Order: sequence, then structure tokens, then C-alpha cells
Amino acid sequence: MEAKKHWAKLLGSLCLLSLLSLLAACSSMPAPQQTETSSAKLGTKWGEGLESSVHNVEGSRITPQQAEQIASISYREAKTLPKAAHQLNLPLVRGEIEWTVLDENNRPIPLMRTAQGQFLLGGTNGARYSLKFENLSNNDFEIVTTVDGLDVLNGQAGSLSNTGYLLAAQRSLTIEGFRKNKEEVAAFRFSTPDQAYAANTPAGDTNNIGVIGVAVFRVALKSKTQKPNPFPADNPYAAPPRY
Repeated sequence: MEAKKHWAKLLGSLCLLSLLSLLAACSSMPAPQQTETSSAKLGTKWGEGLESSVHNVEGSRITPQQAEQIASISYREAKTLPKAAHQLNLPLVRGEIEWTVLDENNRPIPLMRTAQGQFLLGGTNGARYSLKFENLSNNDFEIVTTVDGLDVLNGQAGSLSNTGYLLAAQRSLTIEGFRKNKEEVAAFRFSTPDQAYAANTPAGDTNNIGVIGVAVFRVALKSKTQKPNPFPADNPYAAPPRY
């Protein structure tokens, strides 16, 4: 299909925390196999509400059937990670994007790369974290993100066809939690696996706890004009956990 046939709505925020709603392939986002012991394993729970506003614009994926890159970071208790050389961010799309995991004081959490090429991150039970993406290029991208196998926007199983956030050219994007509605997210907080959002929602799979996934698509923006919404009460975002 030609790109012009894939125009759809795009949601964004006043600080360029933008959501891109696009048509794409229906393949699922892969999750690396977890091998941590139960004492080392962490999940991510549905934390406190944080203000985060979004609005509508329009755009499309330039290559709807193929992501520019799919990447993942596995995480577990920091004290269980071996001492090794670390890096502060993960380059994506040939260095056009830098992906950093921040702690609650906005400091980068170091990443360790294993001999097999897997990226590991050390967390602490109860600590809050966020995902920051810095666009160093003049291209616009869509960032589709999962935590513990769940899409951070709709709370459903991760899929490459899901809506993502817009990462505009020469701008940054910080994702602080699972989206509850157009005004608020539930903060990402490290937790024990049994308290993870993925362990307490019907769409979750406990086998995917302990991994953060990202798929990057290059996009073309059509308009930044917001259209009136005749059904503003409809909520396509994540439902709270069932403890």
C-alpha cells in the first residue's frame, strides 16, 4: 500500500509527548526470554497518577509493514547484576535516537551489555523510573513502547500495530507511566513480580515481566490542527490493575 493510504489520528502533548495512531502490520512485539531467579526478578507496577496531557494531530508511517528498529532492555534487581562496564543510553536507528532510562531524580540508570548483546538494567523495588527518547535527527518518528509485554498506551498485549508516541525532529520524549486518559499516566515503579501491572490485568502475561520493548517507525506528519471529537468520553487507554 502507498503511504498516503495510512493517514490516521495522532495524539500529542504540549511538551511534544505525542501519540501517533497509525495503521500497521499486526505482528506482536517480541519479548526476550527471562532467566533471572525469583529473588532477582522485578516487575513494574501501576503507580501513582502523574499529569501528562495529550491532543490530536494527523500522520502516517512511511513504512507501515516494517519498523526502523526493534529493541529491548531487560531489568532486574541492581544488586544481582555483575560489575561491568556500563553505558548511559541505547542508540537507536543508526544513532538518530538516544534511549535513556531515568530514575526518579532524572538521572540515567546505567545499562550493562552482556556477551550475547542483551542490555540489562538494575532497578530497586519501589523506585520510580521513566523512559526518555532524544531525537538527534531532522526526521519524525513513532515510538511504540511496552513494559512487561503490555503496551504503555492501551494496557493490552504489545503489538507493532498499536498506537505509539510521536518523537518529533530535534525534540525529546519522556514516557513516565501507563496512560490512564488524555490527562494522566500511572507512574512506572519497580515492584515484585506479583505486584506488577502485568500480573494483575487480564491482558498481562507473567512470562513477560522484566522487559521493556521499543519499536521505532519513521513517520510523515500531515497536520497539527486538532479536530473536534464528537465522543470525548471514550477511553482507549489502559485500565487499572485488579489486585
